[in-house]
Amino acid sequence: MRQTRAFTLVEITVAMGLMLFGFFVFFSVFSTGSHHATQTRNRAVANVLAQSYLEEFKAHTYGDPAPKSWTQEEDNPIRLVVKGREQQFKFHKTITYQNGSFIGQSNENTDVVKMVITWRELMGNKQTEAGKDDNKKLEVEVPVWR
Repeated sequence: MRQTRAFTLVEITVAMGLMLFGFFVFFSVFSTGSHHATQTRNRAVANVLAQSYLEEFKAHTYGDPAPKSWTQEEDNPIRLVVKGREQQFKFHKTITYQNGSFIGQSNENTDVVKMVITWRELMGNKQTEAGKDDNKKLEVEVPVWR
């Protein structure tokens, strides 16, 4: 008589457990990679926004009033479309001055401009939901003089 070789219940359970563990690891890596890509994109956009304002500071005549764009709290700096879907960006900024002479509020010859850019770093449209606090921050300080 021949013996038929079959899988036992223990072997099937172990194989299913290994497959389940493999799928979990695969999707965990995929999710983490997607989160890091979004995080990198948001930080790159914040850096571009900060660089844009630094160029405006360079072009600004010392002692002239600040442009209106410097006093607006919210910025949507770029329009980015990925695979036909527009990505939402909402950045908040505050610009402060050490003594205000850069924008004509005192007669000193030097000033320090501090810019703080904040944003929410979450996935998808959760980044721009109203009523949520920003959880990331970029601070830039630049000395300016006459």
